[in-house]
Amino acid sequence: MGDAATRPDGLERSLVRGGYVVMETDTTPGLAPDAGDGPPPDVIIITASRADEHLGARLQSLESSAWRVVPRVAVLGENDRDAVTRALAFGADDAVVSPVHLAELNARIGARLRTRSDAAAIRTTMRAQEQMFDILQEVSTTLRSDEIVETLVRRIGLALELSRCSFILTAPGEEFGRVVAVCESPSTRDLRVDLRRYPEVLEALHTDQPVFIPDVRTHPLFEEIRPHWNAQGVQIDVRSVAVIPVTLQGRTAGVLLLRTRRTDPNLTPEQLEFVEKLANAATKLLENEERRAGIARRQVSALSTDMLTGCGSLDALDRRIREEFERARRYALSFSLILLDVDQLRSFNERFGNVVGDRIMSELGGILQRELRAPDFVSRYGGDEFALVLPETDLEGARSSVGRVRQIIESHPFPELAAGDRPMLSAGIVTFPHPSATETKDLFALVEAALLRGKSQANGRIGTAESVAA
Repeated sequence: MGDAATRPDGLERSLVRGGYVVMETDTTPGLAPDAGDGPPPDVIIITASRADEHLGARLQSLESSAWRVVPRVAVLGENDRDAVTRALAFGADDAVVSPVHLAELNARIGARLRTRSDAAAIRTTMRAQEQMFDILQEVSTTLRSDEIVETLVRRIGLALELSRCSFILTAPGEEFGRVVAVCESPSTRDLRVDLRRYPEVLEALHTDQPVFIPDVRTHPLFEEIRPHWNAQGVQIDVRSVAVIPVTLQGRTAGVLLLRTRRTDPNLTPEQLEFVEKLANAATKLLENEERRAGIARRQVSALSTDMLTGCGSLDALDRRIREEFERARRYALSFSLILLDVDQLRSFNERFGNVVGDRIMSELGGILQRELRAPDFVSRYGGDEFALVLPETDLEGARSSVGRVRQIIESHPFPELAAGDRPMLSAGIVTFPHPSATETKDLFALVEAALLRGKSQANGRIGTAESVAA
């Protein structure tokens, strides 16, 4: 930029030989980044006859936020050492006076750009370290392993501005995994996925190494599944994917899956390194949490388990219902509490003795623990009652669970009972959120009233909090 008449002979040729692409303009808007003409230049050379108010005005025109980061070098036609001082005072980042040594000017520009690049790299590294410290500080304050994973996924997605970030719980050799945390959908829990649809995940589990695919539409790893997408008319809005294996206690426990849309910028090596470091640090927290939880489980085992049925105790039920209540409120989820009553237990005790009655309760406890889902919880609630906590289950889902348990009991062999003599269950159900439940104790009151309603029915014998309210 500037006065072409004062430009040193051979300046452009010298810059081109130095590896630079040279553009010439006399007006700033023609190169402004916000004008849609691409990125700003790496350096601006302004030629002027002297360091006066005209040079100052030219430098002042480059003070907008879009141009402030671009180094400005003043090349002056006058041979006055004080002119360098004046040019720097006007806002130049560097200045040379006539006669200009072109090789020196090239070297100055190169040094200026190296310094700028190094400073930018240092700032980027510091920002990444600050982000990592902030994320790990939040992760370390969580109390449960699932919360650690949820927090990690959420913060990685936000930090890298990813459209999709999730954690899949799985292991090498398995064909299915469970999605336990999703950045873009925090309410998603325990979603079973077929890993054959995710060749990048299978590759990471097989090699136990991070996998990065810049473009899923052309990469050979997706060659077998790509025809299925085409045959089903599936439009894959995914550009790049990265998979980071997570190892706990020396074995692969799952993977972090990062995806960008086709309109998103590609993941960078620096971002992947950032995620790997976070995953390794979070792994240490998870291992510490597992050790602490293992010690705690052993310490409270006697208090947490009903000795007769092997189900949870009342104390364990109280803790679990509080945890589920808080999680449902935090993430706007639902869950159901079921109370089951073994209607004929008193009759069995009278006919066959308490030993037989105890064995029947023990077998019922085993059936409930085997047949319910992994996230569900069952405890003994009273002498002839069981309580079930079903996360993310609505009223109809709870009814189905009761029906499934009844069918299994019908076909289960009880050695002490005749073929037609089977335990019968009455049930009460309350589903949260419920307008009358503001505390956990409200749930117990509602479900006990629902059970009484169920026991009074001739058929079905399932009462609900809604029917009680009605």
